[in-house]
Amino acid sequence: MTGRDPKSGKPARPKSAKMAGAEITKPEENNSTINTPQSTTQEPSTYNSQPATSPSQPATEMEVHHHPQLEHKPKPWKEYFLEFLMIFLAVTMGFFAETIRENISESGKAKELAKSLYQEVYADSINMQGKITMRTEKDNQLNYFRRYMKDSSLNHLSAKFYPSFTWSFVLTSTIIFDPNDGVLNQLRNSGTLRYFKGIELQNCISRMNVATLNVRNRNNQEYAFVEQFTRPFLLKHYDFKFQDDFTQNGKLSILQAIKQINYHSVASYRIRNSSDFKRDDAEALAAYYLLIIRATKQVFYTPYVDANHKLLQTLRKEYNFTND
Repeated sequence: MTGRDPKSGKPARPKSAKMAGAEITKPEENNSTINTPQSTTQEPSTYNSQPATSPSQPATEMEVHHHPQLEHKPKPWKEYFLEFLMIFLAVTMGFFAETIRENISESGKAKELAKSLYQEVYADSINMQGKITMRTEKDNQLNYFRRYMKDSSLNHLSAKFYPSFTWSFVLTSTIIFDPNDGVLNQLRNSGTLRYFKGIELQNCISRMNVATLNVRNRNNQEYAFVEQFTRPFLLKHYDFKFQDDFTQNGKLSILQAIKQINYHSVASYRIRNSSDFKRDDAEALAAYYLLIIRATKQVFYTPYVDANHKLLQTLRKEYNFTND
């Protein structure tokens, strides 16, 4: 039976139990980490984070990776020169190979364009000769018309009068040469003229372009004269019954009809509106028209023929073309 504490009146604890408790808690005072609870609110100290080393234990050294030191021995200058020479030769050979490839490609394209140009210009040369032949005949017919206006009868017309009248004032656009310049335009606008390396050929093409432009401008002047002067004269005084008989009521074109040799009609024809018909005015109109077509031939068509001939000759020389 236990006694009470005289001061507090509580039952007194036995000493053995107190000693047992002291013995139990004693290991906790020895900083044992097995049963010691850790505080969740206390931040770990960085000062004691590193493990303490005993003075008697050697310090552990960190492992360091060292890069190997390569020894670069200087090369002789001959090796540097050899490397430079190899690079230079590789670049140069590549440049020459690309240049040769482009030259072969451009040479093939140039020959194709030259062939198309030759065919176009050659066809124009034939067409121009036909127009010049027609203009020569028109020149003769205008001369006949002028002579007839001076002193021949206007009431009883000659059998040659209306064929001459037709040649002089009906055949207008058919004697005008209109050049084909499709390939020339392609060369000029697309930049493919550079495929032709010969200076002589390039000069010939340039002269051809100028001659073509001049011919077209002159043709426009002739058209303007015809529309303003010869056509009103034709509509007022020409007897179109002759044209019906001459072309067999349209079975023949006007070009086919004029090829008839010694055409003669049993019908009689007249000058329409003869009261307003004036010999001097008709002769002056024919004379001025004759002057225009002669100037066209001499100043514009002849230079075109020369440029055409020179271009064909140069193309034959460089590409061995023939007229076949």
